[in-house]
Amino acid sequence: MAPVAANVYAAAYGMKDTTNHGTFSSHTANGMTDLMTSLVMVFILLFVAFITQTSSEAQTELQAHKEDVQLALRDHLSRLGLSLDADPRDPLTLLIVVPENLLTFEFGRSRLSAQADQFLEEAMPFYAAAVCGSLRDTIDSLAIQGHTDDRGGDAYNLQLSQERSLAVMVKGLEVIRAQTPSAYQCFQEMTSASGRGRQELIYDHANRVNRAKSRRVIFKIRLRSTEQRHVVEQSTKIVVPQTINGIPLPT
Repeated sequence: MAPVAANVYAAAYGMKDTTNHGTFSSHTANGMTDLMTSLVMVFILLFVAFITQTSSEAQTELQAHKEDVQLALRDHLSRLGLSLDADPRDPLTLLIVVPENLLTFEFGRSRLSAQADQFLEEAMPFYAAAVCGSLRDTIDSLAIQGHTDDRGGDAYNLQLSQERSLAVMVKGLEVIRAQTPSAYQCFQEMTSASGRGRQELIYDHANRVNRAKSRRVIFKIRLRSTEQRHVVEQSTKIVVPQTINGIPLPT
């Protein structure tokens, strides 16, 4: 009986010891899990704080560049009765809406009127000097966008608006080449022309198409994003080769 009792006791004790060891291991695992969860949460909070700060800094920088463009163009736009507006669909884009009374075309054609020629002869050299001068590192591109009213079919209006925007660009480049030749190549590379036809009509308070305002040309100035400016800055850095006794070191 004594050996049997001893074996039962030993078995019971061993089971208890095993149970205690399992409980200890479970507590240890739970503790490690809690620690890892806490570390992950701290990392997420730090990451969110970094992203928030970076986004805030980018917005501040973007606003400063918008103000630079507004300051550079303010007197010119005021003299012509134009304004520089934010594009509600793109925070990086600024709009100069040129109404039909300044950029007039022959009815149903893309030929510029004498008044339109006069406007472009005054405006385009100024835009080129600004875009390719003091604002060169701020502006990514300039798009000339033509719009028509609602008369005529979609295909006809789209083609007409494209031809009109291209006519503005071609005339503008001719004027720039004659008056501001140093900015010609830069302006040509930055500028594009496109037509929107009757896709973005302007309506009055009675929800009727305002044909006079719908016929317009828009200069869309797109600012460089923070990432684009960083890429340009990196690409323009001058690398000074390291040498020993005039022999360049491998890079």
